[in-house]
Amino acid sequence: MTNTDSTTKDVDLLSDTLSGSTVLVAHADDPSQSAVSLRILETRGAAADTAFVVTTTEGVDQTIATYEQLGTRTARPSLRIIDTVSEQQSISALYDETPAVFIPSPGDLERLVIALSELTENMGTKTGDRHLIVRSLSPILAAAPIDHVETVLERITGLQSTSGLCLLGFDYTAHDEKTMRAVADHVDGILWISKTTTEEIDFEYQSLHNQTTLRKQTHK
Repeated sequence: MTNTDSTTKDVDLLSDTLSGSTVLVAHADDPSQSAVSLRILETRGAAADTAFVVTTTEGVDQTIATYEQLGTRTARPSLRIIDTVSEQQSISALYDETPAVFIPSPGDLERLVIALSELTENMGTKTGDRHLIVRSLSPILAAAPIDHVETVLERITGLQSTSGLCLLGFDYTAHDEKTMRAVADHVDGILWISKTTTEEIDFEYQSLHNQTTLRKQTHK
């Protein structure tokens, strides 16, 4: 179950850094549990925006429920979901209130690319920003060779619009340094997420272009 109680209410302070960039959101556990990427989307996106969300640890229903629990804004991006988790689901729901495409596993990378293409083509006349969120890369990395994952990252990280968000969740305790470096080669920066002893969430953004820490905020 996703825990949103300890997630910051002020992640919009990071917006000028993250918008338009591809960012690795690095956690010391399952990134889905604190829903930081969804929180950033909820606070920074606009009603006209569309977010493509890849779920790898929670199904479409839980992802929607988590998103609905975040904040109080009614004008926020709509979701289009690629669900790699839910069992006994194989029929796409492109015309549901929250369009969804189901693929059999996180490691089916070709189907993942096709699913994103299907959801993009079915957008109609929406003109807002496009965002991409992979709630956790770790199940994908566990199920597919790293070189295949890198190829897919090259193909999908350009999906967001010029000022859109591209947030890739990553459990850095589950992977070795080589894997971390390989993934980092495809991002503009790393947003390090950690919890303090008082259950506050610590944010530290590291730009990989100039190797400097741009922001650090700690919130309950």
